[in-house]
Amino acid sequence: MTDPSHVAGPVVKADTEYSLLRRAAFASMDAESILTAEFDADGQVVDFRFVVTNVVASQVLRRPMVELLGHTVTEVFPSSGANLVRIWAECLASGIAMLEEIQIDTDMEHPRWIRQQVLPLGDAIAVTSHDITDRRRAEADLRSLAHQDPLTELPNRRAALDGICASLERHGHGSPTTVLFVDLDRFKTVNDTFGHAGGDELLRQIAARLGPVLRAEDMVARFGGDEFVVCLDGSTSPQGVSSIIDKLVDALRVPFRIGDSDVAISASIGVATSHPDWSGTIDTANLLVHQADIAAYEAKRQGRDQVAIFDERIGHRVDRAGMIVRELRNALSEGHLEVHFQAQVHLETRRPVGLEALVRWNHPEHGLLSAGEFLPLAEDAGLTVPLGRWVRQRAMESWKRSLGSLPSNLTDKMILWFKVSPTELQSNFIAWLVADAAAAGFAHSSVGIEMEAESPEAVFAIKKQTLEELRALGFRIALTEVSVNHAGISALHSFAADVIKLERVAVTQLGESAGSTRTALLGVLSVLGSLSAELGMQLCAGGIESEAQLAPLKDHGFVSGAGDHLAPVVSEPDLVEALENMFATST
Repeated sequence: MTDPSHVAGPVVKADTEYSLLRRAAFASMDAESILTAEFDADGQVVDFRFVVTNVVASQVLRRPMVELLGHTVTEVFPSSGANLVRIWAECLASGIAMLEEIQIDTDMEHPRWIRQQVLPLGDAIAVTSHDITDRRRAEADLRSLAHQDPLTELPNRRAALDGICASLERHGHGSPTTVLFVDLDRFKTVNDTFGHAGGDELLRQIAARLGPVLRAEDMVARFGGDEFVVCLDGSTSPQGVSSIIDKLVDALRVPFRIGDSDVAISASIGVATSHPDWSGTIDTANLLVHQADIAAYEAKRQGRDQVAIFDERIGHRVDRAGMIVRELRNALSEGHLEVHFQAQVHLETRRPVGLEALVRWNHPEHGLLSAGEFLPLAEDAGLTVPLGRWVRQRAMESWKRSLGSLPSNLTDKMILWFKVSPTELQSNFIAWLVADAAAAGFAHSSVGIEMEAESPEAVFAIKKQTLEELRALGFRIALTEVSVNHAGISALHSFAADVIKLERVAVTQLGESAGSTRTALLGVLSVLGSLSAELGMQLCAGGIESEAQLAPLKDHGFVSGAGDHLAPVVSEPDLVEALENMFATST
């Protein structure tokens, strides 16, 4: 307990309330301080002076008690003190307690974030402080990760669309924004020849080459797979666009070094330019990229290593997205879709604890397509709901058949997981899921629903009731893309899921990152570990590709995981054999 002799200055209030607060500050395990207001001749608050504080507050504020007691806020915090005085003066004037998150110069080199609860006491205030720096840094790091491609460190798809929106908004009815869709030619051949590691290395080298060709105001992003998007800011003239395209083509034509081999590669480039009346919305940005994509497809159709400019003629002749949607409708009705499975395993024992149901499209021309290659278009076309139900029905039927060939003592606690989009959680979803589980003979506790919580405010506001009803019926709930900001944490507190799942993008960086990036990732893991322990949820990781990613996951409380390093994706006919082998080798 702090010695009362450390109280500086006159006690401004002698009544019972003030005395109780003073004694409580000494005994509290929280960071407690009492400060008196300093007034000028006009009665305006110009500063606050520390008259009571405790050891915990001294630690949180990173100042010895002798530098706090008897000193004013502006003396203790030269950079942020004036802002504190302004905020506290408003609280004092209103007479209403307040909760504020502020940044103060507790350390001149590394300012810290403090959450303060301020209680007005006549001409004084009582302040309870909590250091939330780690949480705020983890939040900022996670936002950064969400907009960066982990392989190339370029902006990702989301960041590209945001950048295009910003360019459209900046220039309005002025100069148009131009988007280039750069689709690498025969990239699959590179993957087949040098393996995925060689393909990844080529993508990294291409990313490093494209950037220097552009001006500072332009942006290049990896849009997905072997596709890049370039946004040329609205100040670019037609001649400038042509010059930049020539430089991009020339840069790509210089062979790349992969291992001991020189690799030559080209690209088909589509060009699309905004209309003067287009606004800076996400729909407009998507349309501009879509048009550039169609033009790139036309360039590829013309023989590759070509440039095509979008116009209505190309739009009518080549609308790849529309064609895929039409084919997908037929595939759904004609049985060209398949369900594959990937096991979730216990990270310590390597024993299977669940299965993730995945959809694949056995395309007659393009071969086996992963979900990421067609699901976004399915959502745009309104096919998400029927496609999702088909996957659940087919996976339950298949897994039920497989259970007959496996010992029940090994499989009775395994959970069959389905990834569900917010669109699917419509009025009929619960009835359909209950009916499908009953038809396949599944207990509700053996079925899990996995859903993104990337925008927890929206997800929980709209879909919280459905998720809670599912959980009340015994179905398991997993949340992915969980944000560690204030809104995300509040959402988790208001709705307790069974599992928090870390997705592939963050897990991938665990094996590739170093320095500050790795420190940021470990900070995110630490926050998720604390949250899961507090809320009684399990932690699961997806996309585990190497042993190097496992150690930090296990160190931070992750219990289960999925990924090719643990168990590859298998088709329905291969499921039983794959599980038998895993059970035989697990501990």
